[in-house]
Amino acid sequence: MVKTADGYKAIAHIQAGDRVLSKDEASGETGYKPVTARYGNPYQETVYIEISDGIGNSQTLISNRIHPFYSDGKWIKAEDLKAGSRLYSESGKTQTVRNTVVKPKPLKAYNLTVADWHTYFVKGNRAETEGVWVHNECPPRKTPSTPIYGNDSEAYAAAKELGYRKIKERTRNDAAIFKKGKSYISRDVDSHNGGAWKEASSPEKLNRKETRNGTFDKNLNRIGD
Repeated sequence: MVKTADGYKAIAHIQAGDRVLSKDEASGETGYKPVTARYGNPYQETVYIEISDGIGNSQTLISNRIHPFYSDGKWIKAEDLKAGSRLYSESGKTQTVRNTVVKPKPLKAYNLTVADWHTYFVKGNRAETEGVWVHNECPPRKTPSTPIYGNDSEAYAAAKELGYRKIKERTRNDAAIFKKGKSYISRDVDSHNGGAWKEASSPEKLNRKETRNGTFDKNLNRIGD
């Protein structure tokens, strides 16, 4: 089931022109974007992903092996999701993978091409919880280099050396935020420009390119937007 402007619909019933809820990987902004194509392919195996929202609701997602889900700061193929992997709901909350099983069962899997942000949200049939964030048929963007700080622990040590302290707020991409005076930084989870940090004057402004002060290197020298 896919979140559309008219509620959840089975992906097999979605047509070009329908608007689906999408999320921009770079800014974390969500909005409805038009579907430009829907297609389906046969597969010889089926992946069953059991997830829980942490408040008593669970669901099972059915996928092929290669569909990308956003988990813990990167796109991961369905078959590589593990118990404990965190997926991201349309509201920004997390849901946790409980189990992933690959079975030798034929599957007719559908996918969408979504304008602009190339992502959408899916949930299990009859699930009483939110959908989770997945990528469309376009290959996820590849970064020119591995992120300089691969996790919060590495970022914490580096931020401490720069005189920053960790605060409780997190970015929309679930990265830790650090504060020094009126400056707030979070690790660059993609490093598209080879950056180490994003910096802004408030935690909220870190979430949008238009409100951040830019991308910075390890020593907080500005190197781009």
